[in-house]
Amino acid sequence: MDPASTYLDASLERSRATGVQRAIRWIGAIASAGLGDGVDAPDVDLVVRRRDTGAEVIRTHADTGSPADLLASVREELETQTVTEFLESWR
Repeated sequence: MDPASTYLDASLERSRATGVQRAIRWIGAIASAGLGDGVDAPDVDLVVRRRDTGAEVIRTHADTGSPADLLASVREELETQTVTEFLESWR
């Protein structure tokens, strides 16, 4: 079977969150930084799209650790799993 990366691609995109939601995320990031966790850009979403149509398959807030590390992990999953396996693990 083909890897999911044949059909799907992942990227980081600016969040569609409203101004209020973004403000809440920044407050949380600043509070987290006060505890020594550092400040990551809280207004970034991980987006998985179909390669053929560009249709969005998954959009989730990239708020776990480093967004760049999350993207690298998802891209690795796309290379090593089928579409069915990938979607089952993310839904």
